[in-house]
Amino acid sequence: MDTPNQFGRFHRQIILPGFSIEAQKRLANSHALVVGCGALGCASVDLLVRAGVGRLTIIDRDVVEPTNLQRQSLFTDDDAKRGVPKAEAAAKRVRAIDPSISVRGWVDDFRAENALQYAEGADIIIDGLDNFETRYLLNDLGLRRAIPYMYCGAVGFEGMTFPILPSVGPCLRCLFPEPPNPGVAPTCDRAGVFGPAVAVAAGFAVGSALRYLAGIFEDHDSDLVSFDLATGRLHRTKLGSSARANDCAACIQGRLDFLDGARSSQATILCGRNAVQILPAGSTSIDLDGLALRLMAHGAFTVESGRMRGALRSERTSTGELYELTVFADGRAIVRGSPEPSDARRIYTQYIGL
Repeated sequence: MDTPNQFGRFHRQIILPGFSIEAQKRLANSHALVVGCGALGCASVDLLVRAGVGRLTIIDRDVVEPTNLQRQSLFTDDDAKRGVPKAEAAAKRVRAIDPSISVRGWVDDFRAENALQYAEGADIIIDGLDNFETRYLLNDLGLRRAIPYMYCGAVGFEGMTFPILPSVGPCLRCLFPEPPNPGVAPTCDRAGVFGPAVAVAAGFAVGSALRYLAGIFEDHDSDLVSFDLATGRLHRTKLGSSARANDCAACIQGRLDFLDGARSSQATILCGRNAVQILPAGSTSIDLDGLALRLMAHGAFTVESGRMRGALRSERTSTGELYELTVFADGRAIVRGSPEPSDARRIYTQYIGL
C-alpha cells in the first residue's frame, strides 16, 4: 500500500486539503468500534467503510424490521422479511462494499459486563445508539481506555453530536451530569425520526472521527453541533478544556459508575411468567398518565393503582402474540411475551427510554 494506485478508490479523498497517502494509511490501520446499528449506526458504518477505515467491530442486539428501512441504509427488504440480525446484515454489506475491510458483526446486548472485551484494540468509539444508559457506558469506556468517543443522537428533525476526547475536553457527564429519567426524553418510536437528520448527525460525527484517525484533527472538529432540519437551524458550541466540569463525577473524580456496574439497569427473568422485569439505574419517577398518552399510537394503555398497563400493537412475540407492558411510577417495568432480557431491554428502550 505504498503507491497512489493502491489507494485508487480513495483518490477523491486523498486529494482533499490535509489528506494524503499517509493519512489514508492511518485510516487503513485504524479500528472503529460502532455500538448500535440502527439509523445512526448504519449511516456511520457506511461512511467509515467507504472512507477506508481498515477494521470495524459492529455490535447490535436487534433484527431488521420493515419500519427500519425508511432510514437504516445498510439493510434491504429481504433482510427485513427474514428478520436478519442487524449486526450480521451490516457486516455482510460492509464486505460487499469493500472486501478488504476486516469486519466483525456481533449480535449482542452491549453492557458493562462485555464493554471492555468489545473495545479491545479499538482506536475510536462511534455512537449508533438510541438510549442514554449505554451512551453513559460508552463515555465511561472511553475514559477508562483513553479512546475518543463520538457522541451522536438524532430524533424527530433534530440532532446533536460532539467528540469526547479523554483528558482534552469535557466528557458526557461534564455537559449532562445525569441521564434523563425514563419516559421523559423522546424516542424514535414515540417522536419519529427524519432520515436526513440521521445522515446529518452521522456526517458530523464520522467527519470528526475520520479527521482524528487520519491525524488531521483541528479545533473545529471538537465543537458540539446541534441542528433542527424542520427550521434549518444549526448551532456550534466550542468545547475546549474550559468546558470540563471541575467536579465531574466521571473524568475528574474517576467514578465510572456505568462501566463498573453501579448505575446499570437490571433485567430479571420472572420464573414461569414468560416475562422479564426491567429495573432502571438509579431512582426515578415517571408521569404514568403522560407516558400512556405518548404511547396511544402503539396501543391502549390504562393507568390505575400506581401502574400503567397495556399491549403494544406494533410488537409481536415469536408466537404472534402482542407484548404486554406494565410500568410502575418508580420506572420499574414488566415486559411479558418473552423470557429473554435482551427483548425486554429493547422494548423498554424503544417505548419508555433508558
